[in-house]
Amino acid sequence: MQNSKTTFLSLTDNLYSTNECGILWRRSVAAICNLPLEKCYFIDDSDLSGEQKEQLKSVAERLACGEPLEYILGFAEFCSLRFNVNKSVLIPRLETQEMVDFIGRNRDREKAWRILDIGTGSGCIGVTLAKLFPNSKVTAIDISSDALECAKSNAALHGACNVDFILCDFINGSDTIKGCFDIIVSNPPYVRPTERNTMPKRVIDFEPHTALFVPENDPLLFYRHIAMFAKSHLTADGMVMVEINQYLGTQTLEVFKSLDFDCELKKDTFFENRFVYACNKNFYFVNL
Repeated sequence: MQNSKTTFLSLTDNLYSTNECGILWRRSVAAICNLPLEKCYFIDDSDLSGEQKEQLKSVAERLACGEPLEYILGFAEFCSLRFNVNKSVLIPRLETQEMVDFIGRNRDREKAWRILDIGTGSGCIGVTLAKLFPNSKVTAIDISSDALECAKSNAALHGACNVDFILCDFINGSDTIKGCFDIIVSNPPYVRPTERNTMPKRVIDFEPHTALFVPENDPLLFYRHIAMFAKSHLTADGMVMVEINQYLGTQTLEVFKSLDFDCELKKDTFFENRFVYACNKNFYFVNL
């Protein structure tokens, strides 16, 4: 009879590499057994209860059907914090962490900033910034009421009382967002439908398409609206930072340049064009 790890690996090896299967096994054991990840290298069947073995098998069966582990477990790690996730929100990505880290390193943590998170999803950006800048006020908006419920649960989980959540269709209703902001941040939809074949099936089949895809004939839709909104709602020394489609870096940069922002294209850890940083002219003081 196969032990639990062998069963887990055999169920998942059609979709994942050997290395990926091992990582998924350790992460699943850590979650189910409530153990630090580093201790899960040495787990064997004698350490597991019958219920835990059944749970691990169930996880493996769902992984074998393509479901992402984060949705199965109900959480994802982001900037060393645990965030509740479900199928109404995107799973937080490593690249998005880089954007939040950049903002955290380049703004005074003690000041009271006014921050706007456009398309908050799980709240991973807005809630993390609220923790990094505890004296600040974060406004987090999303078009999905289900996503906002998830984001609110994460704010409560992390004691982020300085976040206001607003149901808002940014493209058609940004005029309802009042006031000016020192930091405007967004990871908006940016994938063109023709790029579907470059994406893992587990993303296409399980993650919310409204948070992923833009019209093929207008892929910069959100960036135009963000840039136009920032033109009248960004403070004089404020900053905008957006995650972008790696294939449309120059075009996205041009959207902000055309509105007379000082801006720069920034690469991620994988050396892909991943972010645009923008600010009002004469206030370009962040060390990129």
